[in-house]
Amino acid sequence: MGPFGYALTKPTYICREYPYLIAFFHFHKFTFGPQFRVHFGLRVLNSGFPAPHLNGSSFATDAYRADEKSVRDCIQTLTEMVIRDGLPWVESWLAPEKLVSDSASPLCEDDKASLRRALDTGPDSEHLILSYTLLGIKSPNQTLQPRRK
Repeated sequence: MGPFGYALTKPTYICREYPYLIAFFHFHKFTFGPQFRVHFGLRVLNSGFPAPHLNGSSFATDAYRADEKSVRDCIQTLTEMVIRDGLPWVESWLAPEKLVSDSASPLCEDDKASLRRALDTGPDSEHLILSYTLLGIKSPNQTLQPRRK
């Protein structure tokens, strides 16, 4: 996903930082069988919520077999799903004003308020650190200046 600006930041997360947000795709293997799921998400950098929000769609693959070709096919299916469905979903929500005002916004009310605060007065430095830590981003772009406490 490098050509699209995304990087593996944790074993099951690929992320890209945008102003005020981190877009991410979270992959996990089901415990009940050989099948994967991908979740789409947007993390408001100014959010104080102690976990990433899986606030977008999620998709599961068909079961795969233990052979290498089957696993490769499953990975290809997930990659195509992210490119076809995930990237356009993220792009459709990059405008902060739309995220806080659109009734179909994937953000919860607390995250909308956190985003509004960041837009109005700047982000909270503790919330920035929390967001970067949760998603494993070690060298943030830091396009936003944290407000002083």
